[in-house]
Amino acid sequence: MSNSILTNTGAMIALQNLEATNTTLNNVQNEISTGLAVSSPMDEAATWVVSTTMNANIASLNQVGQNLGNADSILGTAVSGATEISSLISQIRSAVASTQDPSTDVAATQNEVDQYVNQINATVGSSNFNGVNLVNGSNATGLTFLAATANNYSVTGAASTTISSGNGADLTTSAAGTDATMKALYNLVDSGGTGGGLAAITSGTLDAALKTIDTANTTVENAAAQFGAVQANVSAQQTFINNLANTLQSGVGNMVDANMTAESAKLSALQVQQQLGTQALSIANQAPQLLLKLFGG
Repeated sequence: MSNSILTNTGAMIALQNLEATNTTLNNVQNEISTGLAVSSPMDEAATWVVSTTMNANIASLNQVGQNLGNADSILGTAVSGATEISSLISQIRSAVASTQDPSTDVAATQNEVDQYVNQINATVGSSNFNGVNLVNGSNATGLTFLAATANNYSVTGAASTTISSGNGADLTTSAAGTDATMKALYNLVDSGGTGGGLAAITSGTLDAALKTIDTANTTVENAAAQFGAVQANVSAQQTFINNLANTLQSGVGNMVDANMTAESAKLSALQVQQQLGTQALSIANQAPQLLLKLFGG
């Protein structure tokens, strides 16, 4: 190889190697700082496309999971309300039966029953979650909850799935109620009803009165059972959706996450290479100075 002051081949090679080392070092530092081996299409286009799509699906699943959590609360509130109302009706039944005891103060018992009816209506009114109520007749046709979305509509063409609460109930116990059995209960036992209250119930009408009460209680129990069954379904679906989102997140991580242990070792090696490359370039740049000695410099 000829010596030249115009072309320093050694310096050119050393510079190329140093630039390559610096490029690799920058890539490793980027992976360490972001925690991602694939953070843009430039890194690996195919993997980036798949991971970006999956991340969008994961975000949708997380939202579905949150929605199902709200649905669980709505249904749980309705179940709690209906369960409490059933307990109050049981107390009304006991009070009605007690009227056939000659020692019972019917007027005092009537006041007690009126309070039970008021409690039922208060429970109906308060059995709502964020303004959504399934037991006051405001959602007669029920509610539909989003249960899942397809992972990639452009590929699968699948449709989202839903869970229905079934028809809502109206457990209002008043003359204005829309459920016939609950209205019949009100008219039978409340002092403001059309049946004359507890004073009008005799030994001859007791069985019919208890049947009216039991029919109303069956309405309440059926509502509680319906909403409870749907709540169990919603809860199971929420668990599945959350587990699916976690599984997909792990899959994305396997594709794009950087191996921090390996990258740390690689960073140390590249830093040494960078130092050696810099030194090699410095030595190569000094080569033309040696030519001066040939001319007595």
